[in-house]
Amino acid sequence: MHLTLLGAAMGTLFVAVLLGTWLSGLYLLREQPPQGMITGLVHGSVGALTVGLLLLALIRPPETMPHPHPHGTGGASFGWMAFVILAGALLGGLTILVTNLRRKQVSMLLVAMHACAGIAGAVIMAAYWTTYASFGR
Repeated sequence: MHLTLLGAAMGTLFVAVLLGTWLSGLYLLREQPPQGMITGLVHGSVGALTVGLLLLALIRPPETMPHPHPHGTGGASFGWMAFVILAGALLGGLTILVTNLRRKQVSMLLVAMHACAGIAGAVIMAAYWTTYASFGR
């Protein structure tokens, strides 16, 4: 199976979710991530890469499909919904980064909203990916 933009976005999203899960566990235990903020920066970079890959996949669907969103699948707008939600999560993550750089206390509500947006975006993107993979070949 060849690697598509959407498949690459799903792979990077999986890595971002795993790192985010680990970081949220450390945050809830009130421990500092190893090597300062390196883990958080990797998490954010992979998340930003995911958003970029998803945008490229939405703008340029593969030529193998006669139409990027087959009628009757019910998931035609899932890709753009996932993009908007994940972009919002990215903005929340950037806010967390700026707050950390200012050496201020990060709000637990902001962390929770960032995590919820990331999870919701991941679920919707997975639904879009499975719909696309099922009907696109």
